[in-house]
Amino acid sequence: MNRRALRPERFVWSMLAMAITAPVWAHHSAVGYDFSKTLTAEATLKEFRWVSPHSSVVVVIKGPNGEAEEMTVTSATPAVFSKQGFTPRDFQVGDKMEISWHPAKSGHLGGALASMKLPNGREFKDVEFGTAGALAAQQADSVK
Repeated sequence: MNRRALRPERFVWSMLAMAITAPVWAHHSAVGYDFSKTLTAEATLKEFRWVSPHSSVVVVIKGPNGEAEEMTVTSATPAVFSKQGFTPRDFQVGDKMEISWHPAKSGHLGGALASMKLPNGREFKDVEFGTAGALAAQQADSVK
């Protein structure tokens, strides 16, 4: 009989290690966005999601046919917003803003946030997600 296999502390430590690293495995990649393109539009804020690991904004923009279209754009962590002096109160439903994003490679409306210019003139630049996403996308393209 193998005594090593029966030691419960090894099982507990293994389960603890998997629980700690599970969030890393679950994190998604940014290779779904085209960082070689940046689109810009006038938008109306519908919702701001101040959550980890990535915040997001839901905005309404004028689509190619002139009709209002809803779009979700993924952005940085709340910590990146905070480091630039923003709080959730800075983003009010109904605010008119200029938004720039890197489009989804799938062709769906939306993508990765590049920047947002708020009605009061303050601008948020998504340095964390945009930079990390661009590097990840370049690395994935170089592997192909």
